[in-house]
Amino acid sequence: MDKLGNILPRVLRRQPGGGRLLGSQVASAFRNLIGPEPARLCDEVELHSGTLLVTTSSPALAHQLRLDSETIVARLNGLDLGRKVRAFRVRIGRSTYSD
Repeated sequence: MDKLGNILPRVLRRQPGGGRLLGSQVASAFRNLIGPEPARLCDEVELHSGTLLVTTSSPALAHQLRLDSETIVARLNGLDLGRKVRAFRVRIGRSTYSD
């Protein structure tokens, strides 16, 4: 018998909107990983088809995230969040999301 934590990501992926829920878990884990101050500078954090896309208006943060991208991806994948991060992209600019 599998533990719930082992089968939950598989079940969620099959549900309508389940992929978005798992993607938001990865985004939340990313924000926790980098800390509250840098996370505050991230306008948007999304997971699309295995690519974690971060949008920030801070060129310095963008540069640092790009330098640390391999470490960030390895740590996120080590958390076993139900979705694997295969690529990491950082954009400089404002969020395209509107309320």
